[in-house]
Amino acid sequence: MAGLDARTGQILDGLPHVIQSIEKILTTRLGERVMREWVGSPGTRLLGELLTDRTIMRWWMVTWISIEIFEPRFRKARLQVPDATRLGEAGMVITGEIRPYAHLDWQQARLYVSLDDDGISIREAA
Repeated sequence: MAGLDARTGQILDGLPHVIQSIEKILTTRLGERVMREWVGSPGTRLLGELLTDRTIMRWWMVTWISIEIFEPRFRKARLQVPDATRLGEAGMVITGEIRPYAHLDWQQARLYVSLDDDGISIREAA
């Protein structure tokens, strides 16, 4: 599956396209894209919150679920948060495998993920 590079407009395929896709999923708020309002991550709501264990776990879960739903070509094996500083910065390392043809049997937008004070919920799309 090929796409366009968001920065240059050139054709992008393979691993670089998967990386760009994951980047877009994790940095897009739900409802932000006009033609694909269901695509994105509810984790952007967590930006600016105190860096507590609960916030890290919620961010980890939202990241895992968002990639699982919207990027079938990447199967996650491990998500790690190796460091979190007192300044409120944290890094995340995602390891997994690329599955170049996994999108062929993918039904787009079957699930909807939301984040609220009680936790993360997943429901069937209407």
